[in-house]
Amino acid sequence: MELHRAIDTEDTAHAWGDIAAIKKAAGGKLLVATAGGVRVNVVKDALKAGADILVVGRAITASKDIKHTADEFLDNLDKEEIDQFRVMTDF
Repeated sequence: MELHRAIDTEDTAHAWGDIAAIKKAAGGKLLVATAGGVRVNVVKDALKAGADILVVGRAITASKDIKHTADEFLDNLDKEEIDQFRVMTDF
């Protein structure tokens, strides 16, 4: 499931709702992605809120130093990159 914040609200605080309750309602077999204005400074907040996936676009593609920005996102994850295939097939 993707929780997406519209571009016209990107100047407001991120509020993804109660991700834990959403997952519980789905029986715990649900990955939640957050998208829309995801920047390096909100990575930890999104993960703390319960996001499993961060959809990042413009923050990287519009960066003057794409590699550096991508590395900043990865550094803020505080864990090794996960096996995407495994995640998609664990259900």
